[in-house]
Amino acid sequence: MLQTVEINHKRERFKSLLGNMVLIAMIGLFTFILIASVLGMNQNISVLPSQNSLSKVRTTRDFLSITNLAYFSMRTMFRMIVGMFWSFIFSFVFGVLAVRFKTARRIILPLVNFLESVPLLGFLTFTTAFLLGLFPNSVMGAEAVAVFAVFTGQAWNIMLTLYQTMEVVPTDLAEVTTQFKYSAWEKFWRLEFVYSIPGLLWNVVISQTAAWFALVASEQATVALPKDTTLMLPGIGSYIQIALNRADFISCLWAVLALLVNVGLLNFLVFQPLIKASYYFRYDTGNSSDNPPKSIIYNLIEPASLGHWLLVKFEIFKNFWLYKLPKIWYLFKFDQLFHFLGKLKNFFATLWYIVLLIVGVICTIKLYYFLPHSDFGMIPKLTFYTTLRVFLAMVVSGLIFTPLAVWVASSKRRLNYIQPLGQILGSVPSSVYTPFIIIFISLGYQQMEWWILPLIMVGCQWYYFFNVIGGYLAIPDEIRDVTKIFPLSRFQWWTKYLLPSILPYIVTAIINAAGAAWNADIAAESIQWGKNKIEVVGLGQYISTNDGIKDKSALGTLAMCAIVGLCIAFVWQPLYKYARERFHY
Repeated sequence: MLQTVEINHKRERFKSLLGNMVLIAMIGLFTFILIASVLGMNQNISVLPSQNSLSKVRTTRDFLSITNLAYFSMRTMFRMIVGMFWSFIFSFVFGVLAVRFKTARRIILPLVNFLESVPLLGFLTFTTAFLLGLFPNSVMGAEAVAVFAVFTGQAWNIMLTLYQTMEVVPTDLAEVTTQFKYSAWEKFWRLEFVYSIPGLLWNVVISQTAAWFALVASEQATVALPKDTTLMLPGIGSYIQIALNRADFISCLWAVLALLVNVGLLNFLVFQPLIKASYYFRYDTGNSSDNPPKSIIYNLIEPASLGHWLLVKFEIFKNFWLYKLPKIWYLFKFDQLFHFLGKLKNFFATLWYIVLLIVGVICTIKLYYFLPHSDFGMIPKLTFYTTLRVFLAMVVSGLIFTPLAVWVASSKRRLNYIQPLGQILGSVPSSVYTPFIIIFISLGYQQMEWWILPLIMVGCQWYYFFNVIGGYLAIPDEIRDVTKIFPLSRFQWWTKYLLPSILPYIVTAIINAAGAAWNADIAAESIQWGKNKIEVVGLGQYISTNDGIKDKSALGTLAMCAIVGLCIAFVWQPLYKYARERFHY
């Protein structure tokens, strides 16, 4: 008996030691990435190589040397983590404002819905100069552009998820907080935020596809030195761009491998442990209770003594955050100030709309004189061609990936194996597939121009895949049981049960996929392979051809944003409202 106890004790000590080693290694890895990246950013912008200077192969220290990929991967990972951090800050601030204040909700929700579908180029066209100006002659300015691209890839989706989840907190839980006289601060952190964590993490994982896509496309910045010059940040995205410029197929493959390793590591070291940890704090509705998520890292660090010590310190911080920090709010009478301002909400709402109208009129007048009037006539035709391609790509993606997602989600075994693979593949940008498209075109199919559809689909198809999986898993078990009792044909099963059950998720997928499809189209309509440039007529080709010509780039981007805004106002939002009100449990 004593021998058995001693063996168990040694086993526990070994697990604790191993967990400590893993935890220290993870902390050391992310600390090293932070320090190395900060040192790389605190340099003069002149140290960044230009796109033209990298067009030729160097005999020593070439940009596409495989040995550079480790450092490039580290810099790209740093931008990803910082962008994620700012996305969470944005989501907490504006998500809570949208829930708490009706006036703020009327402004925030339509704006975020619009921004969610605006192509990445739409943001970078109007923000790159501003971000570079925040850090004059410093690499930090170019880094800010790349981090902002990551932010735009995931902030809107995370914020809307937090808002939607806080809106549907079960009434019985909210009543408990009222009975215990929780303040608004305590109610958010002890109920609403905790209740939102599982769905929030799930959508963060989904948003990674768009964030990686945006980051890889933005690791370059056009600055005036003294004329417009495209500088390349050290990263996987710039590595891919130079490989495409040189028509280096082998380097493209190495870059894709590095990208997949980065995505896999972030998922393995961060998201899988967090998802498993949050599983035990879920509001149990009887769904999938026998299928907890798996995480090797979580299982390793759970018995670590260092982890327990950190949890004790976290408890001290939590006590300060929940109970002592709000006392400062009441000490300075901020609660009374906000109560007084609440009485003036109608005045502030009216003032906001007036200011918005004035700013809109001023910006419209300035844009009218700034934009090239000679190109106005061709924009409607180009917009029609591009819109048609985007529409076809989204339809084909939905027809393929909706049933595929249902097939994956209907089996726990398939879900555990295929879902992580989809997260990795979904992070690969469309430009990576350029070499394969070039091979296809070289066989004589260039005139068909149908090769552009797969490149656009790469940008939007995974939104269908992940959202439909989430919708399928959210169907209550009792509803599934009812469908087994009644003999439904396959057609009835899809039309009477499944599609109505997941329709809100499909509409959400369509809204998310729209912006991604526009982003992918800009790259797809004008692809570069070495000295060869293959183009099709469209708005994306117009924007790519006039890259660096500010007035023409702005005109193309505004036309694209206008189409997105019209779709949001007259198609996606009414459809989403209809799906949410008519098809829910």
